[in-house]
Amino acid sequence: KEGKPVGDTILYFGCRKAQEDYLYEDELKAYVEEGTLTKLHLAFSRDQPEKVYVTHLLHQNKEEIWKVIGESNGHIYVCGDARNMAKDVHNIILEIIQEYGQKSKNDAEAYIKRMESQRRYSADVWS
Repeated sequence: KEGKPVGDTILYFGCRKAQEDYLYEDELKAYVEEGTLTKLHLAFSRDQPEKVYVTHLLHQNKEEIWKVIGESNGHIYVCGDARNMAKDVHNIILEIIQEYGQKSKNDAEAYIKRMESQRRYSADVWS
């Protein structure tokens, strides 16, 4: 709103049930419509027989993630469960860096550490 250019803003949002937990549905849809959010990926784990989590969507969109963090020097903000989700997201990001950045596991870990020190990888997690 300040008129400053920003890159793509992509939100991966997940919760159990859309009907009960998708509290900011109208606001998030409005952000997409007005262009504040470039894309909105939704995962509701209890709305269908087969559970869908944000981590599934990240796996499906590995190239999109790499374009943001590897090609555009974008940022990642992880919010949610520390015990499972945050670790799983970290491992997927590690996998993406190895695959698309053509780095070894050690180099991919160093890449994430560098992102953290540059405040490009942040986590607000709890258990």
